[in-house]
Amino acid sequence: MSEHSNPETSNSFLKKLVTSLMFGLVFAALLLMLGNGGNIPWLPPGLVFPLVLLILLIVLVFPFIWYYREKKQKMNSRKVYGFLYSGIRYSLAFNIAAFGWKKFYGLQFIVPTEISNMPMNQQSGEWLTWFYFGYSHTFGIIIAVIQIVGGYLLLFRKTLLIGAIILFSLLFNLTLINIFYQMNFGALLQSVLLTIGVLFLILLDYKKLVVFFLKTKSNLPSLNFRSGIVKDILRISAIVLSLLFTIYLKSLVK
Repeated sequence: MSEHSNPETSNSFLKKLVTSLMFGLVFAALLLMLGNGGNIPWLPPGLVFPLVLLILLIVLVFPFIWYYREKKQKMNSRKVYGFLYSGIRYSLAFNIAAFGWKKFYGLQFIVPTEISNMPMNQQSGEWLTWFYFGYSHTFGIIIAVIQIVGGYLLLFRKTLLIGAIILFSLLFNLTLINIFYQMNFGALLQSVLLTIGVLFLILLDYKKLVVFFLKTKSNLPSLNFRSGIVKDILRISAIVLSLLFTIYLKSLVK
């Protein structure tokens, strides 16, 4: 069987482009994390940003070369996909775990004394967010453990999906915080890129998710009604009655 007749290796140009671009984005995010703040002598910002631009340029050109060489049967797409997927998983795991380890060593959730002594209404959303999350060291450690363990799960094909789902829930929440609490652009960019990267891994197995969440029957016992309308009314009542209860509580506030 030739490579082009194998559904595992013969794929559309669009898939090649998306996969290559995703690799470039998560690897660029990793470089930006490593060079954040300019604290590493061998990776100054003056070197990081040109490297990021170079990587993005390469991953935009590479799919054309890949597609052409595959047609000429000079490139094994299965191996290329394997390299790119592994690179995406490793870059995400390294990046996310690094943010977790930073919490262990007190490199995150730190607010300068002159800022923390200011009245709350004079502080920015960013400093309020950092102060809030830094208030409980235990909570910070729990987030760190989720990031480290979740990143580790990405490195195994058997646990990839569960790790990606756990991390997506965390990263999507952090992205919303970064947006609506006006965090700095670097933090927002990192959370967006990491969230997209993890979502990409989840979507690779979307068929499994559809089967698991939508087509698998629950074993939980339930009440049996002759009419499906009664069931629907009861379901809707949980939402409507909770709304009416809230409106009632609001009316008691004077």
